[in-house]
Amino acid sequence: MGEIIFLGLISVIAISAIWVVVSPNLVHSAVSLLFTLFGIAGLYVFLYADFMAATQVVIYVGGILVLIIFGVMLTNKIDKPVIESVSSNKIIGVLISSFIFTMLSVVIIQTKWPINENSLPGPSTVELIGKLILGKYLLPFELVSILLLASLVGAALLARKKTIPEKEEQEESIEAINDKDDLNTKETSTDGDVNNDIESNDKNDSDEEIDKEADKKKDEADG
Repeated sequence: MGEIIFLGLISVIAISAIWVVVSPNLVHSAVSLLFTLFGIAGLYVFLYADFMAATQVVIYVGGILVLIIFGVMLTNKIDKPVIESVSSNKIIGVLISSFIFTMLSVVIIQTKWPINENSLPGPSTVELIGKLILGKYLLPFELVSILLLASLVGAALLARKKTIPEKEEQEESIEAINDKDDLNTKETSTDGDVNNDIESNDKNDSDEEIDKEADKKKDEADG
C-alpha cells in the first residue's frame, strides 16, 4: 500500500512539474505548482519529517504560492481572461534539464542504499527541532530573529524615504500644472480684452464714418 501511494505521489509531482513548464497559461502553471508542492510534502511524510511536511504546506503552499497567484492576477489587465506565458530558449532548457536528469538517475542507480527492514520510526521531528532551537541553538535562533527584525525595519525605512520624494514630486507637478492653467487663463482673458478693445475701436470708427457721410449729404442738400 505504501509503495502505491509513493508511486502516486511521484506521478503527481512529475506530471504537475512538467505542466508548470509546458502550460501556456500562467495561472494554470501556478495551480500546477500547487500540486507539485503538495506532493513534495507527501514525500517528507514518507521520510518521517513531519515538521518539514507541515512547513512545506504552510509556507510554500499557503503563503508563497498564494502570493504568486495574487501577483500574477494583479499585475495583468483585468479585461484579459487568459494570461499567456511565452517561454523562450526551450531547446536549451530541454538539454540542460535532460543532462541534470541523467546525472541524477546515474547517481541514484549506482548508489548502494542501505535498507534496514526492521527499522522503527523515530521520535517526532517537531519535538527534536523544538528542543534544539530552545536549548542548544537558542542564541543563534534569537540572533536570526533580531536580524529579520532589523531587515524589516530597514525595508520600512527605505520604502518611507522612497515615497516621500515621490510625493513631493507629485505635489510640484500638480503646482506646475496649476500655474500653467492660471497662465493660460490670464492669456485668454488678455486676448479677450484686446479683442473687445479692437471691436469697440472698429465700432467707433464706423460710427464716425457714418456721421461724416450724413453731414456731407446734409451739406449737399443745403447747397
